[in-house]
Amino acid sequence: MITEQAPGSPQWAQILISALGLLGGAGGLSVLATVLVQRRKLRTDAAGALTEVALTLVQPLRSRVSELEAEALEVRERMAASQREIQQLRATVWELTRTLERWRGVILAPHATVHRIRLAVAEEDERAPTHHPDSP
Repeated sequence: MITEQAPGSPQWAQILISALGLLGGAGGLSVLATVLVQRRKLRTDAAGALTEVALTLVQPLRSRVSELEAEALEVRERMAASQREIQQLRATVWELTRTLERWRGVILAPHATVHRIRLAVAEEDERAPTHHPDSP
């Protein structure tokens, strides 16, 4: 169907009127409206499905993060205990080194006798604490 364009009317208006006529007036518009509504519903359904999938994936990750946080806390506590033990061991090694140096001095002294060495060791025993923190 070819119609002559009326003078002074824009071509797009003629095309729009022809398209509306082809769609069958109100029936065609209702089909167009239904398509638009279905498109919105499809987007909503897709968004819902994506959200559900995301939640399904996120929950195991949250659980794993909680497990890792608990493990990290346990490791930190063990590390702190190990550092305290290392400090205690260093202090003990330092004390024993000083004791050995004193005993060495007594043993290597020019006037050293077995009696003097025994007295020096006995004096060390009197100065030393009687209870070690690790003993029961």
